[in-house]
Amino acid sequence: MHCERSGVREGGNAPLPSLDLAHVVRHLYRRGESFACFSRQYSAARLAAHPHQQVIFAKALIDAHFQEPWAPHQPSGYMYQVSLAFRFRGREETLTGVAECGDGKPKDSLRGGAVCAIVGGTTSHLALHGNNVLVMRIPGGADLWAPGPKEKRHDTIKNPFGSDDVELRLARTDLKQCEDLAFDRQKPLRQHEP
Repeated sequence: MHCERSGVREGGNAPLPSLDLAHVVRHLYRRGESFACFSRQYSAARLAAHPHQQVIFAKALIDAHFQEPWAPHQPSGYMYQVSLAFRFRGREETLTGVAECGDGKPKDSLRGGAVCAIVGGTTSHLALHGNNVLVMRIPGGADLWAPGPKEKRHDTIKNPFGSDDVELRLARTDLKQCEDLAFDRQKPLRQHEP
């Protein structure tokens, strides 16, 4: 087990903790959006010990909102979108992606973590360890977008993740750190936007 200054512990093959969406964004509202930011800069010592890890920095902006049923007899529930940014060994640019999480079912969005869909049809899993560590599993990697304006983001980078990037643990941080991921929103970000 390795502990870095961020307070994030590496757990190896430990079982994933559960994701309670209310803990991720601190409070859920029936209207508007709630936000949380998580990030991590991996230390040189960590990267030296894990030569197959390609991610050197990662951050995630969680946007939670209540979704009304889209048709009669369809579920309603809290859904969330995760805007992601990564920096990799040997690349100067920051690559981004978006994951859509939850299907409105309590078992998916409140207990046992959440299955998320990322660009390229890849699935990932998010979970919360305690109140301040987001555990993100991307077992098959994912395609990401090259930098640039949102409307011109057509350059897809095919799976830049390494074999040691299956599980990333990010620490809760100030929302200001994720404002660059809030493409369509007012800034500064607040924990809740009615």
